[in-house]
Amino acid sequence: MSGGLQTRSTTSVTRHRDQQYPKNTSSLSVPAITRDIQPRHQNWLQKFLRIKPAVTVLPFQVSRVRARKEMVRLLREWRKYGMRDVIVDKVAGRVWAGVGQKNSLHIRPVSFAIETFTVLERGRKANLALARFTQEKGAKSSFERVVKTMEKVLGERGLLVEDVGKARGMRSVLE
Repeated sequence: MSGGLQTRSTTSVTRHRDQQYPKNTSSLSVPAITRDIQPRHQNWLQKFLRIKPAVTVLPFQVSRVRARKEMVRLLREWRKYGMRDVIVDKVAGRVWAGVGQKNSLHIRPVSFAIETFTVLERGRKANLALARFTQEKGAKSSFERVVKTMEKVLGERGLLVEDVGKARGMRSVLE
């Protein structure tokens, strides 16, 4: 895959102290297992034409934890409309979900992952977060429709950054 789709980022995005693994691991019975974000394998034609999975970044004006919780809450509310397999990894700040075959909008199935990041302003943690949506497999049109709908709903709830210049600057960190 290309370097832009790596899940680890060396930009001005940081992990929180509470997400580090505890020093005393004797109290843990099972080690934490994390799942990687794996875009679908590309065939030779997709590689030749340099077709990449869809990636969208949303800037939040709330903390990373609150942004993740709100997105998970929204995805779980949408279960009755065909959203399926909502999986949350709190330590890594990742969420996986998908639109099932049977859904109320009659769109094609898609699986996607969401990564949340904290944004640093002038070297300090700000009350800002970024969410990167990555299409894992399925229809790109369905992925874009889900992301646009999430952007609309989260914007109505007042969670997204409204200043266009600030949002563009935040997005440029991950893109």
